[in-house]
Amino acid sequence: MANFQFGMNDYSVDVQAQHNVTFTPGWDVHRLALTFEVTARGNYTVDAPFLASGDLWVHEMPNPASYIGGLHVPKGPVGLKPFKMQLTLETTVTDRQLRGLEKLRAGADLVLRAELSLTALAETKHWPVAQDQEIVRIPHATWSNALTQLDAGAFVDVLIPVTTVEARATGARRIREAKTAIRDGRYEHAVALARAALDPVREACNTRRVHDQAVQKKAGERDQEERWAMLTQSAYALFSGAPHDDFGTTENFTWTRADAIAAVATAASLLARLEELP
Repeated sequence: MANFQFGMNDYSVDVQAQHNVTFTPGWDVHRLALTFEVTARGNYTVDAPFLASGDLWVHEMPNPASYIGGLHVPKGPVGLKPFKMQLTLETTVTDRQLRGLEKLRAGADLVLRAELSLTALAETKHWPVAQDQEIVRIPHATWSNALTQLDAGAFVDVLIPVTTVEARATGARRIREAKTAIRDGRYEHAVALARAALDPVREACNTRRVHDQAVQKKAGERDQEERWAMLTQSAYALFSGAPHDDFGTTENFTWTRADAIAAVATAASLLARLEELP
């Protein structure tokens, strides 16, 4: 929580970031609105106006291009109240900035830093400007949903049900570990974990036998079970290139973040599908 002190023992204003975020779409540049909760304390005058402004930065991410833009109040001064009130600050973001943020956060929560200034317009017995910073943490799902509504992207979160089946529980744990590996930039390891997460799928669906049966048929003649088996075995064969360094083939495989995301999403979806099977 940011705390703005006006005078030695006069009054203060607390500003706490909320987790919600709103986009207003534009042509290649969009308006981003953040919400803060404001509480005035001490010897202040109700409805005393102040201006809020500042700058928005990406917080603690290893990239020099961390500045996003200036923050401003869209509707002018805000009055102090004897109760908690909502403050909206806005900035603009471009499509290029959004792509950069998505690459930097790598599926984790988005953490921003608002460096704020409050300027008292009426009670000026002391220096009227106070400054502080507030960390804004936006959950992954909240930010992803906002991007989806902006038509700037789409996301799918796969929930793998809690199960008492040991092999499937292990597969779910490997998916969680793979997501962490992606955030850490260990893409090859994430793909290897996705491959391991397919083991309970292959066992439950007997995919090797069904696959070997399916390859004897023309693609258009395969039934639904055979087509699922083809998908599972093909994914397993592809992902096997991560843990193996076979001479002349898999030793030359390289794995990008996009590759790792595709592998983990595929394995997670196939693992989650087991809940629907008899």
